[in-house]
Amino acid sequence: MKLEDCALVLEGGGMRGSFTAGIIDYLLENNIYFDYTIGVSAGANNGANYTSRQRQRNKKIFTDLVEDKRYMGIKNLIKEGSYFGMDFLFHRLPHEILPFAYNSFKNSSTTLKVAATECSSGEIRYFEPQKYDELNKIDKIFKASSSLPLVSNPVEIEGACYLDGGIKDSIPIKKALADGYQKIVVVLTREKGYRKTPVKAKFLLDFFLRKYPNLVQDLKERYKVYNQTLNLIKKKEKAGEIFVFRPEEIKIDRFSRDAEELEKLYQSGYNLAQNESLKFENWLKKIKE
Repeated sequence: MKLEDCALVLEGGGMRGSFTAGIIDYLLENNIYFDYTIGVSAGANNGANYTSRQRQRNKKIFTDLVEDKRYMGIKNLIKEGSYFGMDFLFHRLPHEILPFAYNSFKNSSTTLKVAATECSSGEIRYFEPQKYDELNKIDKIFKASSSLPLVSNPVEIEGACYLDGGIKDSIPIKKALADGYQKIVVVLTREKGYRKTPVKAKFLLDFFLRKYPNLVQDLKERYKVYNQTLNLIKKKEKAGEIFVFRPEEIKIDRFSRDAEELEKLYQSGYNLAQNESLKFENWLKKIKE
């Protein structure tokens, strides 16, 4: 099923992306293809495997490989300057361990956009990795979108430095709307009723990111922007303009290495998509009227 004029928006959330991986696998198993997908951080990586049509690859990354010492940990922070093993995740893994289908990705009928935050200006940039021929540059785009402030180094792309897209736009529904999509499916990685609170350790931001004052301001204001986006989603969901998949509860944080809990979270995403399939189909029929 090709869903034209309908967008898929994927929130980030680190290891909470295991939930999204379950949703993605259900969509792929049932040949449900959007012509436009946009994601941030873990959402962008889930979106990559959706775009390349690699079913189960997300699951393997979030559950089967998470206990590998190279995945995340203090040793990576000391060695690479990043808590997550960026060389492992964005080079060794896609090229050697669990090959990413770059050709399928580039030739896919789905267009993927990936959000990353430019450090100096604090502005968001929406990359289109399928337009690049250099595999290294494609890897860098996904790496940049997933590089969390304070625990990751900025990633240089075309002369500018970037960090996590979630700093400026955690759930890029406004970009999908701006690109002309009024019918949108959103996959969230937080339960219903969740609201983000102000960052507590502001002094750490002021000290460690003092080189990027605009970025620091974005981080301090992030909770407001995030909650405003949730309000928009609530309004449009109530109006029937968007369909939302969200977890019932989240027991893990973005840095979890609990393979068993991550497996459960993945399965909960898959089961939710399966259980709501009739509701989803009815929504699709309604928006086509």
